[in-house]
Amino acid sequence: MAMQLRLIKAFSASLFLLCMANNVCGQDTKLTKMWEVSLSGIDKVATNSRGEIFVTNNQGYLFQYNASGSSVNQLATSLSAPVTNLDAYNTVNIFLFSAALQRFEFLDRFLNPISSLSINEAIASGWVSQACPGNNNSLWVYDESDLNLNKYNLTTNELVQAQALNTLIQQNDLKVVLLKERNNLLFLQIAEDGLYIFDNQANFIEKIPLDTHNRSVIEGDFVYVIQEGQLIKINYLTKESKSIAIPKESNFEKLGLSSQQILLANEKVLVVYKRPKDL
Repeated sequence: MAMQLRLIKAFSASLFLLCMANNVCGQDTKLTKMWEVSLSGIDKVATNSRGEIFVTNNQGYLFQYNASGSSVNQLATSLSAPVTNLDAYNTVNIFLFSAALQRFEFLDRFLNPISSLSINEAIASGWVSQACPGNNNSLWVYDESDLNLNKYNLTTNELVQAQALNTLIQQNDLKVVLLKERNNLLFLQIAEDGLYIFDNQANFIEKIPLDTHNRSVIEGDFVYVIQEGQLIKINYLTKESKSIAIPKESNFEKLGLSSQQILLANEKVLVVYKRPKDL
């Protein structure tokens, strides 16, 4: 029975990817480059609803640009280490987490520090490999010490939700590349596996297969991800998808989106394109 279930899951994932590959539109769409900036060691890219762009490098520096490409600000964060998660979705503040330092911090939109705490100061937890902010001053973490997805109230430091991932995902070593709360849903992406969707009580809803280690972007009802030289858009409610080709010679792996722009980056350069209306 276990073998049959594994075969059914594998077939379902393959069927989904086949349908996604066959549901491609916009192949003739050419992206229009607006501007680019060269930076050493580009690591994470994010945007907010104002169209402001945030970039971290592998030393923990944070760079801020406006939509025209002008440098607005630069900060040597207190993390001084690679940033595991950068989330600028909330225009009031910016969240950064470093797994290497087991530390997270909040900045205001001008990059002024609001708070900086170690994981052990904030919550009673083991080794956290991913973390993201949640609603009502909460923090979601993936704790590798017990393989749990946990939600903590940062006001009381209490554990309010928990989900044992090892009962859901049959892998010994989970590489969680994305953890985001959006629209009262929690999105957890496992490299070379897929995007797992939970409700805000940590109850599993469904999985979107993604055969890539590239971090996806969540926007409304859609998941965007770079995979095999394509920028793919998936409606996680209807499973309908679109894709457009992106420049392959630059080996873009990092993605950001605003209402008007598409951000593509590798470790050396960030290139900003005009966003097509159908994407």
